[in-house]
Amino acid sequence: MPIEDVLQRPRAVPTDDESDVIVALVRSAIILVIMLLPWMGPNYREIAPALHVATIVGACYTLALFVARLMRRWLPWQRFLAICVDLFLVTAAIVQWGTQTNALFQLYYIIVIVAAMWFGRHGALTAAVASIGAFVAAAYAIRLIPMGEGDIIGLLWQAGAPVLVILALVSSYVLRARDVERTRALRLNHELQLARSLQREMLPDELPPTEGYDLAVRLEAARLVSGDLYDFISLDDNKLLMFVADVAGKSVHGMMHVSLLHSHLKAAAKQGLPPAAIARVVNRSVYDALQPNSFASAFIAHLHLPTGTLNYVNCGHPPPLLLRGGRTEGAQPLSSDVTMIGVTTEPGYMNFSEVLEPGDMVVVVTDGVTEARNRKGDFFGEEGVIAALAGMQDASAEEVASGLMRAVTRFARGRLHDDAVVAVLRRLPLSAAT
Repeated sequence: MPIEDVLQRPRAVPTDDESDVIVALVRSAIILVIMLLPWMGPNYREIAPALHVATIVGACYTLALFVARLMRRWLPWQRFLAICVDLFLVTAAIVQWGTQTNALFQLYYIIVIVAAMWFGRHGALTAAVASIGAFVAAAYAIRLIPMGEGDIIGLLWQAGAPVLVILALVSSYVLRARDVERTRALRLNHELQLARSLQREMLPDELPPTEGYDLAVRLEAARLVSGDLYDFISLDDNKLLMFVADVAGKSVHGMMHVSLLHSHLKAAAKQGLPPAAIARVVNRSVYDALQPNSFASAFIAHLHLPTGTLNYVNCGHPPPLLLRGGRTEGAQPLSSDVTMIGVTTEPGYMNFSEVLEPGDMVVVVTDGVTEARNRKGDFFGEEGVIAALAGMQDASAEEVASGLMRAVTRFARGRLHDDAVVAVLRRLPLSAAT
């Protein structure tokens, strides 16, 4: 790494980088061992002045590093000095215990790996060369070898200098690959966060007020962004448009199709078209974009508020349940048995109609609910939905949506493998409406 990069280190300590602390802890452990060795038996000679100096320098530097860390600041040339201090400490230890050169030489491996982590390939190779030079100087200082070139090469080969150079190259490339992957992951996470923000902008913050009716929605995304969408739109004082859709594909790819489908659904809805016509317009508009590997299921409905007439089309969506009086006995599935959006250019969508009486409730879910699995691989299914709704005929739409989503999450042990939406439309009983 160029020296200017060392000089331009940020003054504030990154909260996600603990490598300096880890290296300092390893250094502290080595210093403690060196301090305790003279007391561990008669076979150890007194600590030499060079090792005394290296130990004091290492301890002072480590103490300064921890103080700076507590203040969330960087020391000048912090990591460069750390490599130098550690080289000095290991070399002094080799001078002290010359009979253990091969074992102590392996401590240089740690220094080279740390240099690769902090300064990349050039830093790792520089640390390796400096380590070899320091080792040779230590060997001459303790008269470990005579002054001969062949003896130097033999000593370096025996100690493992070639392995040190190879380690410098390999570790620097491995760590560089790790950093590249980390950068890509951070960039992807940033893009997903933007996609999540976009999705939040698409979905309604508040449901429109509807006199005599109660509305609620719950969404659980299997990933950071969801392939499901929903909306409730007041077309006029007497009419409400409701749609719930599920686009094949997750993450950003699915999010792009969600945005496309949502924009066309809203545009078609504003034309005042009936549900089947909305589905046809949307299918025609998004067909080319979804082909060949994507499609969407959708439930689109118009509710006439004064009469409770619900006109709907089901485009391959899990059949919503119409609960008369809010009771699960005789729950009626709202299915029109037609294909999904984006599958064919001639889907044959048709309008169907039901009348919601006071106390009736419509529950719409996506396949993330019905296809949720437990540890045994069993599906939650329509039976699970009906079981979760049992006894909730007097509950509010909010209580029904939250209770059903809790039941699904509990069934799947908190791990939904697909996006899940629960939308509840309840016509209030006459006593509650008044």
